[in-house]
Amino acid sequence: MRVAVIALLLSLSFWNVGYTQDITENDSTESILSLDDLYEIVMVYHPVAQQIALLSEQGQMQVRLGKGYSDPKLYSKYDQKVFKTKDYYTKWNTYAKIPVWAASINVGYERNDGINLNPENDTNSGKGLMYIGLELPVLKGLLMDERRAMLRKGYAMQQMTEADQIKQINKLILQVAKDYWTWYFAYHQYRLAEEGYDLAIFRKEAVDERVRQGDLANIDGTEALITIQDREINLKLSKLELQKAKLVLSNHLWNEEGKPLELLDNILPEELGVEVLPTLETLLSEASMKHPDIVKVQTKGTILSVDQRLAKEAVKPELNLKYNYLGTTPIGGWEYGLDENYKFGASFSMPIFLRKERAKLQMTKLKIQDNDLKLIMTKRKVENNIKKAFLAVQNYVELTDMQSEMSQNYEILLQGETEKFDAGESSVFYMNVREGKLLEAQTKLFKMKAEYAKSVAELNWTTGLSPTL
Repeated sequence: MRVAVIALLLSLSFWNVGYTQDITENDSTESILSLDDLYEIVMVYHPVAQQIALLSEQGQMQVRLGKGYSDPKLYSKYDQKVFKTKDYYTKWNTYAKIPVWAASINVGYERNDGINLNPENDTNSGKGLMYIGLELPVLKGLLMDERRAMLRKGYAMQQMTEADQIKQINKLILQVAKDYWTWYFAYHQYRLAEEGYDLAIFRKEAVDERVRQGDLANIDGTEALITIQDREINLKLSKLELQKAKLVLSNHLWNEEGKPLELLDNILPEELGVEVLPTLETLLSEASMKHPDIVKVQTKGTILSVDQRLAKEAVKPELNLKYNYLGTTPIGGWEYGLDENYKFGASFSMPIFLRKERAKLQMTKLKIQDNDLKLIMTKRKVENNIKKAFLAVQNYVELTDMQSEMSQNYEILLQGETEKFDAGESSVFYMNVREGKLLEAQTKLFKMKAEYAKSVAELNWTTGLSPTL
């Protein structure tokens, strides 16, 4: 609901066949678009945010893919031979294979018949046999097999996908924050330029009146006119910068129908104050646990450890046991004990040199070592980036305080110069200089505030958190 209300404050534009239709009327009442409100719009309607949201579903599919390796399977095989109108045999075997941990349970029904049927394939004289059995790897595959490995890797891939999702969201939010504070500075720069232009016009009218009265020379009127011209140029340039900043910020504004939104002239940025930030130790601690780059490398290590366990299993000899208990009727149940009707088998295999298996195991160990080194470098890089961003924030806090104090001092000088001018002890030139310095200092103060806000967003991004104040 809140997002919908915010959207009503914006101008909706349909971009279709080269024309734009504005369907929202301008409202003379000024409204504040806070950064948090903008985040809500972006996270709900922005196409990139919606693309990023798809990563969650991809992660779920990774887990489903891993679980799919443990799905029961239904098999059926039919084999018939007829030669020279003679029916040799008909063989039909249908069974379900149900994976359980390392083993698998087989439940099926087999029915074979024919005059030339091999006696070992006899199924109670063609009446059919039911069977239930177990296949179990005793050596290779007992502790780890591809089925269990894929499931564990599926969960790890989901975690990696979530980390990638957080990284992309933070990247988008960081760009939104930077564009927002660029708009914030452009708005205040234009406001101060407009204020300076209005003051120049007001002073020109006062100077002209005093020139007519003989209190000032004509050269003072020329001085006032030059100031108007200079500030008018500055006003036009500031207006251009504001329009460009609004267009850049509008790239992040969309509605629920996927239509782009534009900022109205009566939409203003929020005011900014210096916020209390967490300590550097707190930020480093949170980043070591939550930073997407670190999480992704750690998750890759989990996947490689699964591959290593699977490679270790491949070095073992393969010994598989198979036992099926046979029942003489498909419906009537089991007529004999386990030691009377059954099929039992065992298979053994082992490569003589194990070159392929040992090579895969060694390659996995090398990949793990490489990933461990990458994790060390990633942690170091993240830690240094946080320290660098934290220093930038601290520096902008000090610069903003100094610039604020400087603006106040320029305001005192302008007030004193005004009193001297009214008393006839100063000139238009000095008044313009004092006034221009004050406007320049105030503009620089808003620039410092915007850079401070951007540095905070950058700091939060380096920790892997959402760059919000």
